[in-house]
Amino acid sequence: MNELHVLTTGEAARYCGVNFRTVIRWIERGQLKAYKLPGRGDHRICVEDFVGFLRDNAMPVPSELAVASRKVLLLTSDPAIAGAGRQALQQSGCEVDVAGDSFIAGTLMAACKPAMLLIDGNMSQLNSFQILDHLRSRSEFANVHALVVAPSGDQEQQRWLEAGADAVVTSPVDRNELVAKVKLLLEI
Repeated sequence: MNELHVLTTGEAARYCGVNFRTVIRWIERGQLKAYKLPGRGDHRICVEDFVGFLRDNAMPVPSELAVASRKVLLLTSDPAIAGAGRQALQQSGCEVDVAGDSFIAGTLMAACKPAMLLIDGNMSQLNSFQILDHLRSRSEFANVHALVVAPSGDQEQQRWLEAGADAVVTSPVDRNELVAKVKLLLEI
């Protein structure tokens, strides 16, 4: 059984440098996810939810709570890229979700909070530049890394970087190069 790491409102308050009543107010207003213990009704906050709250509010994350996330969202409609990319990244220790279109990608970005968005620049039905622009314009995605698999012969690698990509690899991408770039960006 996995051990659930939780914080009390007092512990969360110390990390934030606020009074514990402020943390309770955040919980009551729905800003910070928590649960109540039966009986006294004391609140407990899962560390993952607390770290997400800190990041969403541009607050510093204490080093002892900051565990490098290995969640990757792969945006591609190509089954070959989805299968090979998922397999390579899972073998390197990453959790991988695959989205076949931008709507599903948006839903998974909000629900799963990945540390990286891996975009297939070959997808004809979406504008990857718009996705990058939207990603970089939203504060809740400020810490999400973006890696683009650009079409072969693409002369716009600099444009991808200017649009907000952290790195660009060219298709067809070598499996080892892809894994190395992901590990470098995620610092794992």
